[in-house]
Amino acid sequence: MLKNRERFPDKSGVYLFKNRDDRVLYIGKAKNLKKRIEQYFQRKNQASINSLLREAHQIDYILTDNESDALHLEYNLIHHYQPVFNIRLKDDKGFPFIEITANEAFPGIYFNRELNSNNLSIGPIADAKKTKVIIDLITRIFKLRTCSDIGFKKKTACLYYYIDRCSAPCIGKINSQEYQQNTRDAIRFLKGNKSAVLKKLQQEMKKKAAALEFEKAHQIKEDIRLIKEFNLESYISSPQKVDFDVMALHNRGDEALLILFSIVQGKVRQREYFSFNHLSNRQPGILKNFLVSHYQNHNLPAEIVVPFLPADSRYMNRLFSKIAQKKVNIKVPLRGNKKKLLELAIKNLNEYKKKNEYSSIAERLKRLLELNRLPIHIEGFDISHMSERERVGAVVVFKEGKPIKSLYRNYLIGQASPGDTEALEEVLERRFKSRKSNPDLLLIDGGIPQLNTAIMVKHRLGLKSDIVSLAKREERLFLENGRSILFPDDSPEKFLFQNIRDEVHRRAIQHHRQKREKMPDKSIKAKK
Repeated sequence: MLKNRERFPDKSGVYLFKNRDDRVLYIGKAKNLKKRIEQYFQRKNQASINSLLREAHQIDYILTDNESDALHLEYNLIHHYQPVFNIRLKDDKGFPFIEITANEAFPGIYFNRELNSNNLSIGPIADAKKTKVIIDLITRIFKLRTCSDIGFKKKTACLYYYIDRCSAPCIGKINSQEYQQNTRDAIRFLKGNKSAVLKKLQQEMKKKAAALEFEKAHQIKEDIRLIKEFNLESYISSPQKVDFDVMALHNRGDEALLILFSIVQGKVRQREYFSFNHLSNRQPGILKNFLVSHYQNHNLPAEIVVPFLPADSRYMNRLFSKIAQKKVNIKVPLRGNKKKLLELAIKNLNEYKKKNEYSSIAERLKRLLELNRLPIHIEGFDISHMSERERVGAVVVFKEGKPIKSLYRNYLIGQASPGDTEALEEVLERRFKSRKSNPDLLLIDGGIPQLNTAIMVKHRLGLKSDIVSLAKREERLFLENGRSILFPDDSPEKFLFQNIRDEVHRRAIQHHRQKREKMPDKSIKAKK
């Protein structure tokens, strides 16, 4: 619990949230320390701030003469302490790198999620699957090894040599000079020089075709197609051979998504996505915090193009210019190529946001509901009846937030004793008794009794799925661990669960109505 909330002066400076072990959790700067720190306690409904306040034990501060000095000090302290709450980037976990051990006599190429300063790293790349495809392409074309150093030292050719994916330097099938040339060609290719590789492959394809080796020629043709689609190189070329960065930002709640285009000699050489938590409540503050964190570990370009100016932009220009020992300008372009590049960045960010929106919702749900699995595949269950007559059950299936109607199912209740929970137990038993794969999450329409019934069936059948239930009266979500949660009215999480619950409820009622419509006919036939 924070022990010194009220003792802050009406002066500029830097403040430091610390835990019980005196570890720095978060660093910020303020024109007025007292007013700025008070804002954190007025925004306690924000998840990241709640988490910070729970962990923090005290708030320390350092006074400065003005805001400019405060920004300089903030930058230096963040660089020194690396506090976990400043910019909680997820790219290290989510976005991998292609790593080449370029300093070795026979470098290897690897998929890696962490930067190693001793090796050459390309990325981060937003798509892990694509990263593996690129590495596979490199091994086919340049025959670089992918084995570990332990495997390499065994001096025994592995399967990759026999399927023509490695030049087998381990058994001396290629000398160091040739292998190093292959490595340099691979690095040039990864950095955007495709023309030399394409020319070489096209010549090789013609030779294979002339030798009637059509299968190999077709494989080379496929490699050429993949290389042409390979887009780490460039999106747009500019007649001005200049270096600058272009950024676009989107935020929702306490999470933000940012795209960065690195323009080298007038060409977009790299595209990176960053997903991170933040504590600012306005976009200029979020952007400022990202810039301060990002450029501690990356070279500062002469210009940073942004859709809006960050907080303290004048001071940041001075700070970055001093650090880079050259003039650095953060600017919003009004026209020309840089404006077009900014629009391109925004367009790509919007597309990426649409594609990955559900994944961020799923990650939040996993964290907030303390789930064991990421809720990608969710199944909703409901029971419908009228005075215990013609009881029916319904199941709907959602994957990545979207209904898969071809997988919906209806159940007629046959053996269960009277009661909703008894009917639910029968449906769950029939649904999962002989099923090998389980959904990630079961959503039960109802309250605690329905949840407990589902948990009982889960233990009986050994299901791996997480289970929650949604009670309609309060729209309260009940969890397996005894907790319950109410989502804000405008949250996508609440909308998702309501959508699944309403869909399964509609399905169950529709099925029950169809059964009721047949009941009069049955009674007439019985009388006859």
